[in-house]
Amino acid sequence: MKTHAMASGLRITLTKTELQALLNLARYGADQIEAAPHSYILPQRQKAVAADVIQGLELGLASVQWKQAEAKARREAPKREAERRAAREHHARIDGYAVWGMLGDWADLSNDPDRRQWADMFHPDTKPREQGEVRRNVWRIFISKGSAALDDFVVLSGDCTETADRAEIEQLARRIIARHEAPNPS
Repeated sequence: MKTHAMASGLRITLTKTELQALLNLARYGADQIEAAPHSYILPQRQKAVAADVIQGLELGLASVQWKQAEAKARREAPKREAERRAAREHHARIDGYAVWGMLGDWADLSNDPDRRQWADMFHPDTKPREQGEVRRNVWRIFISKGSAALDDFVVLSGDCTETADRAEIEQLARRIIARHEAPNPS
């Protein structure tokens, strides 16, 4: 506890534990006076001030608890965001290809039913076609290999899984990679 004398009173700085102890002591004292008012000689003004002091201590304790909760939330925000991102993203290496999956709602924009062109359904620029397929809560996968700096960068057309099962990502990626690596009959 720190105290600082001022011309009109005393400024006190308390830790949370000290504040809780003082509040409990003030409540106990007020309860004792109320239970046996004839045993204590207190002016009415002091009785009224006691209720205000208790209320001020309660508000101060609530404020300290709120600030501590805010500070904890700020400290833990990066961790929570990383956990949310990890839940919505999937990264893997399959047969030398980098596979990245994003969990979301997707709409097929392609006019050709044999060629799918998936877009984020909630993106403002996405305008799903009539009779277009919509998949909710599924993985949209992207597949690439190589490096753009070495001019051997290959991007395969990805697709969407049927369900939100992460195991389905690898199955779909292997099918797309096998299709790409299959020799073209000429």
